[in-house]
Amino acid sequence: MDWIDVHHHAYHGRLADALAARGVTHMAPGVPVPRWEPADTLRVMAEHDLAAVVLSVLVPDAALLLPDAADLVRRTNEWTAEVVRGHPDRFGLLATLPLPDLDAALAEVGHAFDVLGADGVVLPASLADGAVLGDPGLDPLLAELDRRDAVVFVHPNPGYRCSCTGAPDFAAVVPPPLVDFVADTTRAVANLLFRGALRRFPRIRFVLAHGGGTIPFLVGRLELARTWVLPGQDGSVAEELGRLYYETAQSSTAAALACVDAVAEPGHVLFGTDFPFMTDPVVGRTRREVAAHRPDIGGAALALFPRLRAAARR
Repeated sequence: MDWIDVHHHAYHGRLADALAARGVTHMAPGVPVPRWEPADTLRVMAEHDLAAVVLSVLVPDAALLLPDAADLVRRTNEWTAEVVRGHPDRFGLLATLPLPDLDAALAEVGHAFDVLGADGVVLPASLADGAVLGDPGLDPLLAELDRRDAVVFVHPNPGYRCSCTGAPDFAAVVPPPLVDFVADTTRAVANLLFRGALRRFPRIRFVLAHGGGTIPFLVGRLELARTWVLPGQDGSVAEELGRLYYETAQSSTAAALACVDAVAEPGHVLFGTDFPFMTDPVVGRTRREVAAHRPDIGGAALALFPRLRAAARR
């Protein structure tokens, strides 16, 4: 009973209503905004022997570009914090930030950690204005998160769609969550790496959704690229990427986990499910696949989320 799900979403009914009032009903094409209740998660936790979950919310781009985005994000974080206060040893909180408004995002970091007691933040791999995590314009935010030794969960932007020239119908045939989401994460990590953000902000504990996209598979290719992208820089790509954390949602097959194991340092592979977008049967299958490959994964998240130790001990 020490398994902690670090990729678990809290799309409150109140948030769904607030988004619908703003004309936002979908996370991405074909993916409606879910309506979640804490009881849904407590049931799944009981069915699959999960000690705790870490809750996060990605607000759709269409809402983040509205004038009242900061207020909506603030209310979303307070709704999640309310749930966490009701079950403090079962739920963790990763706060949402109202990006691309940098000033509002910095203000929300302060509120999330100092008032709500957040366990970390969730950042989209790319932003509604086209920026990619790691771009220099986001350095003030990363600097503040580094100062706080923050856990930062990097999640694909639900609105991300590949600009595949010559293939305008690609997304209609291959839904964005299948390929474009992992590409979004991959671009963000490569950007953080080659812009030097991983070195400049070493105290941030980055957790990468979905096994890090295709990053584990591409480590050797990125290592070769260092010779001409960052000539003369000491160290290795494998060392920098090994310090990141990788979670297992939709990446729990033996082949995917083998790639992650080849990159991540010991204790840097975490369990995740992507509930409620992934249904109960998928949660169960993910747990079985991960347990067969890495039965000791349960305690890995405790180093990042020590507040949840009580649930793991129970």
